[in-house]
Amino acid sequence: MTSDGCPKHTLVSHVAVLHHNSALLVKYREMPDGQNGWFLPNDDLKHVEHPEEGAKRILREQVGIEPSTLKLAQIESFIGNNKSWHLIFDFLAFPLSMKITKAPNLLDAQWFEIDKLPPASEFAHHGWGHSALLKLAKTHF
Repeated sequence: MTSDGCPKHTLVSHVAVLHHNSALLVKYREMPDGQNGWFLPNDDLKHVEHPEEGAKRILREQVGIEPSTLKLAQIESFIGNNKSWHLIFDFLAFPLSMKITKAPNLLDAQWFEIDKLPPASEFAHHGWGHSALLKLAKTHF
């Protein structure tokens, strides 16, 4: 089940937070699908929440960031492990500073230089966030 209880659809905002040549990665205390490792900040959208508002909420609630610029980079569509149709809204966020305030649901939140990211094996979902970040960052740098 997704956060709104719909077994057929999972809507997620996913945010690549970039500051100069660095990206913000997070580790969650607990994920519904049991994944662990590094993630880009993300969350299921609330019922009728606009994906851009969801991205802003994620940044504000999880890492205390108000982005100076937020841009929809791509939309992904696939069937997830829970057999629901996933629509993932990938955003690029550009905060004015690297100051973060870690929410209680995060084990860790760190900035990494793009060319010094942890290896894909240390990311959740078989390195998906690593490849997504590199793809999204390439559109910016």
